[in-house]
Amino acid sequence: MKQIALVSLAAMMGSFAACAERKPAFSTAVGTQTIGVKYQFTDESALVETAKEIQALGCDTLKIAVTPKYDDDYLMAKDPAIKSALALVQRKPDFKQVFDMPFRNVMLWLYPFSDKKSGFRKGFIPEAEAEAIYSEIYDFTEYLLKTWSGSGKSFYIGNWEGDWHMLNEKYDYNLDPTPETIKGAIDWFNLRQKAIADAIKETPHHNVDVYYYIELNHVRKSLDDERPTIVNAVLPHIKTDFVSWSSYDITTVAAKQGGEAGKQRVLDALNYIEKHLPESDIPGKRVFIGEYGFNLQQVADSEAQKNCAALIMQWSLEWGCPFILYWELYCNEMDPSTGEHRGFWLIDNAGDRQPAWYLHRDFLQKANRFMTYFEKRNGRLPTQSEYSAETADWFEKLK
Repeated sequence: MKQIALVSLAAMMGSFAACAERKPAFSTAVGTQTIGVKYQFTDESALVETAKEIQALGCDTLKIAVTPKYDDDYLMAKDPAIKSALALVQRKPDFKQVFDMPFRNVMLWLYPFSDKKSGFRKGFIPEAEAEAIYSEIYDFTEYLLKTWSGSGKSFYIGNWEGDWHMLNEKYDYNLDPTPETIKGAIDWFNLRQKAIADAIKETPHHNVDVYYYIELNHVRKSLDDERPTIVNAVLPHIKTDFVSWSSYDITTVAAKQGGEAGKQRVLDALNYIEKHLPESDIPGKRVFIGEYGFNLQQVADSEAQKNCAALIMQWSLEWGCPFILYWELYCNEMDPSTGEHRGFWLIDNAGDRQPAWYLHRDFLQKANRFMTYFEKRNGRLPTQSEYSAETADWFEKLK
C-alpha cells in the first residue's frame, strides 16, 4: 500500500530505463466494448463470453469496466471480501483470463472502491479519501506492470463520461458545473494521474505500458457556446496521455446528416479537443472516440445503423483517431416505456448479428490482412498515421 507522499528513489532510478520510451501498442482503431451486459448465450461468464466475441470479430482492443458495479456489469456474484480494484481482479479470475487474451490494448474504466467522488460533490477531496484512491490506483497499476511485464500490451486506465460527474450525475444537458465542482474535477483527475505515473516510475517492468486517459462527453456546449465543460475548463489544467470522447452530443446528428457538413462537424470537434490537450511525450494523435453508436430509436433500421457507423469510422480514421469504439457488443439499455432493448448492439438479444457487426468484421478482416502484408514487406507494423491513411477510404465498398 502506497502513501501519496512516499517515493522510493531506488525504485525510481531502477525503472527509469524501463519506461523512458513510451510508445503505445499498435491499434486497428475500429472496435467495440463490453460493459453492463444484460444477456448472454453460453455457460461462460458474461465477461469471458463477450471478450471472446470481441476477439473473434478481429479487434485488437478490449474495453471493459473494473468498478464496484462488477456484479451488474458482468452478471457476477457479489463477493463481500472484495474491497478494492486489485482485490476484484485477483478474486474474480475472469478478469485475468481476459487480460491474458491476445489483445494488444486493454482499456479500462477504473473506479476505486474507496472513491466517494467527494471532489465533485464538495469541490475538494478529503485527505483520507485521496490517500485511499491514490493507493488503490497505484496498487492496480503496479499489478498490471508486474503481471504483464514483457507481454507487449498497452493498458489504458480512465473513466466513464466525466462531464456527467461534474454535474453530480444529474443528467440534464442544460446544466453547467459550478466553479467548486470544476476545481474538484481538476483535483480528481490529477490525483488519478499521479497514482499511475508514480507506479510507472517506481515499478520495474519492460515491454508493457500503462497510459492514463480521461473521458469527456460534452463538447458541443463548449464548441458552440463556450460554456464550461471538461474540454475547456478542466483539460488545460491536468496531465493526461489521451482523451476519450464519448461523442453522442455531436456524432449522432452528424452521421445522420452525412455529407461534407456532417464530416466537418466531427472533425471540428476533434480539433477543438486536441487544441486543449496538455503536453505529452506520447507521439501522434491522442484524442480517440471512446463511445459512439446509434440505437434503433434514432435511425430508420439496422441498415441505417450500419451506414451511420461507417461514416463515423471513416471520418475518425481520416482525422487519425487511434481508437474508434462502437457502443457496444451487446445492448445494455432498456426502454423504460416498453421494457425492450433500445438496440445499442452489434449482436442482439436473440443472438443475431446485425449489419453493423458485419461492417466491423469485414473492415477488421481487411485491416488484419493489410497489417500482415505490411509487416512482411517492411519488417514492422505500420504507424497509426500510415494505417489510417490506408484504411480510411475502404468504407464505400464496405457499405
